[in-house]
Amino acid sequence: MDYIAEKEVVVIFNRRMGLETIVSKLALLSGDQTKKFFMERDSKIPRKINAMALVSALNERIKTLNSHSLTRDAFAKLESYASFTEFQLQSLFEKVGTDEDFYLYRKNLWKLLIFNHVGIGLQDGEITRLINTKKYKLESFVSFSQAINEVTLDTSKEFDAYPKTKLEALLKNSFSLEEIRLFAKKYGFDVPARLKKEDLLVYVKEMMKARRKLTLVLQRQLNAMTITQLNEFCELQALGISSLMKKEELINLILFLLKQAKYPTIEANTIIGGEIAEPLKFRVDLDAIDNFKRGRAKKVIYLEADDKAVIESLEEYHEEEPKPRKKAAKEDIVADIIEKLLPYLNVDAETAKLAISHGINMPMPKTETKKRDNTSAPTQKKKSK
Repeated sequence: MDYIAEKEVVVIFNRRMGLETIVSKLALLSGDQTKKFFMERDSKIPRKINAMALVSALNERIKTLNSHSLTRDAFAKLESYASFTEFQLQSLFEKVGTDEDFYLYRKNLWKLLIFNHVGIGLQDGEITRLINTKKYKLESFVSFSQAINEVTLDTSKEFDAYPKTKLEALLKNSFSLEEIRLFAKKYGFDVPARLKKEDLLVYVKEMMKARRKLTLVLQRQLNAMTITQLNEFCELQALGISSLMKKEELINLILFLLKQAKYPTIEANTIIGGEIAEPLKFRVDLDAIDNFKRGRAKKVIYLEADDKAVIESLEEYHEEEPKPRKKAAKEDIVADIIEKLLPYLNVDAETAKLAISHGINMPMPKTETKKRDNTSAPTQKKKSK
């Protein structure tokens, strides 16, 4: 089997087939059929690949989200989308994914598996058999994910397709109590909101055993303790849990249980994802979100390209500052005065200019003087006898 990336062609038994044709057929396999196929072979699905496939489908759906699509809290968490774990991606898909997105996710899952066919050892005969297999009725996204989860494995440095060293901080900062419990349930642990004495006793014994401090004497002492005494013992031994199960205590317990489970891992040092696996880059306008979904839906997702276009348009728009008015020179003022008064003066322009500059009063025309005298001292009519 070979894949020619430049032409998007898969070579199976020396026969060339279009990548899109093959994955369109493989995407019709149900979750149970996919699980059965990988259960029968040594190499499983790297969990990172499944997370990439989820990203590839969610990228398109996120572009269409508006202020009514999610709660404000969910949109706030969406700002860290680029570093979502597989659990977070699946949770988001359950909220916003459509049937079209589900199909795209399955197609891209097989695309990524073909991209990485060398690493997971996909053979020509296996792909041919899967293409020709009679397809079962497809399940829901949740059921499909549950089936796939049984044949997906993390690398030794990751858990839930996320770096192990950063998992505790992520759970503290980005997960609610309910999300932490659902995360634990995904991996087979059903932890209640409050622990009964029997449950707390079991966990205390497991933690002390992990520290190699669980003696027969201590077991008898623990069995005889009340729930209050067990809580005090947990605090004294710094076990990080109690019957109250606060958020930090719940996280401590989950991380302990996951570590004790010792899940198998997969060797996948290099995983090829291509452009389809790159998380969408965008900004969320949280101010436009109303949890009560009142009024018309508003735009909240702004792609990196959108913001870049706005910045470029602002740079192109340059409003010219008004030029400061030039202070009029004395000669210009004089010339303007002469131009307006010259028709009323009995001198030529040069003489008027010289006179005004030196503060000399100009003689007014006789007609004007007479007219002015007449207007200032009107004559009285004689009274007739």
